[in-house]
Amino acid sequence: MRIKGLMSTAASRAWLGVAVVGFVVVVLVLATSLIPRLTAGQRVVDAAEPAFTDERVAGTRAGVDVLSQYVDLVDPLLTARGGGNEEVRSLVRFIGRELGLSSAQARKILRREAPHSEALMRALPLTGVAEEIPRLTSYLATTLTVSEDELAATLEQGFPRIAELLATLPNVTDGWYDVPGIEGLSRLSRGKPVRTVPGLRKYLRDDLVPLTVKHKDDVQGLSVAGGIGYIPYLLLIIGLVLFAHGLLQARRAAITAPGVLSWSIVVGIGVFLLLLVVVAQYSPRLGGGQKVITAFAPAFAQDRAKGLSTGIDTVHDAIVVGDRMMTRRGGVSLETPRLYRLIGERTGRRPGDVRRALRRRAPRTIALLDALPLTRVDREVPGLVAYLARALRMPRDRLVRRLRRRAPGLTRALLAAPTVTRRWTALPATDDMTRFDATTPVRTMPAFDDYLREDLIPVFAEEGEHFDTFASGSPPIDVLATALLLLCVVVLLYGGLMMQLVGRRY
Repeated sequence: MRIKGLMSTAASRAWLGVAVVGFVVVVLVLATSLIPRLTAGQRVVDAAEPAFTDERVAGTRAGVDVLSQYVDLVDPLLTARGGGNEEVRSLVRFIGRELGLSSAQARKILRREAPHSEALMRALPLTGVAEEIPRLTSYLATTLTVSEDELAATLEQGFPRIAELLATLPNVTDGWYDVPGIEGLSRLSRGKPVRTVPGLRKYLRDDLVPLTVKHKDDVQGLSVAGGIGYIPYLLLIIGLVLFAHGLLQARRAAITAPGVLSWSIVVGIGVFLLLLVVVAQYSPRLGGGQKVITAFAPAFAQDRAKGLSTGIDTVHDAIVVGDRMMTRRGGVSLETPRLYRLIGERTGRRPGDVRRALRRRAPRTIALLDALPLTRVDREVPGLVAYLARALRMPRDRLVRRLRRRAPGLTRALLAAPTVTRRWTALPATDDMTRFDATTPVRTMPAFDDYLREDLIPVFAEEGEHFDTFASGSPPIDVLATALLLLCVVVLLYGGLMMQLVGRRY
């Protein structure tokens, strides 16, 4: 039937209005690219939602806090730029001057009161350990009459934790202030470039974690009630139903006007839409979704996502080094005596003589091995501070303030050691935290490192294109809830009015 025929009666023209509403809905769904946008958004939500559970958000914040404390601990120790080695000399001079002793005598006091802490001070900066490694391995290979490849195999097989520490430490010291491959990474506010591990720590702690905490409920809202990916398909189906039903009834109305039942279908569609919008809470959920888009768009930018994904490898190396040094569980302190015994057995020397010979070739490396695990430093620090407070006849708080002025980085590191070592294998707020697989627990810093590298950060690197699709286009997705509500009102009022007119007429 031609259009002229469909408009021949008042009833048919009324039904063409229904068809027009359906046609407009279909056109808007297709013209605004709602299907690819919300389908991509659903992909992002599915990938990111595990990170936004209450348990993982709390655990991520706690884990990043401990990571930050670890960075504070090792930053003064790793390189000359950190200043720890210079501050050791300042600390020794301060103790000597206050007690009326020479620097050598002050050193003896430190060695007596806190031998592991003093050994750690002698190892600084740890770049010196990295520089000694080739000389140490060459000496060991010559002493044991093996090739360096054979020595490497022996260490990896018999002393894997020492081997890993010595192999990874140079990567950390080289990249600490110049992380490779993160040229595109910058802070979310003001765009300050991130080039160092301390800078990466700030990006995680001050940029990403606050976003996850602030928008946890918004992301959770997008994932409930079936998500958001189905919404454009539902609208498309409703638009097509209204269009087809309107055309069909307009054709019938050109001959005989349909009754109340036909209009009740239109009203039913309006009621269904209204209930869906209200029960599924489209307005707050899609409003929260727009907040997520606005807040996380800078973090999903390609340069930032790529830089973070690359930079986290250096953070991983730093955590590996920390894990080997932090506790007896790291294993280095257990393997060191066995290494001395092995060399002694191969060369006919006593372990003490072996250690002294190695110290002559690699003094910082042997000092570091003497200091480990850092839990020993942890236990010594309170006693050392108490001894100095008594010897210098000043309150502890005043002593700490003076030490912070004389040796700020070293003092910060020593005072942070107890907190970091205690939390390294027992992260706070992670009792219920698991990896994305929902089975692997996250309780320690190495496990949290795995969570960052393999679960959380890949979301930004792998879902960038989907996020861009989700965030692009017009109108913003929070407008969709208003548009749906308006559609409900139009369909309900129009259908209800027509039912009244038909009811009065017939």
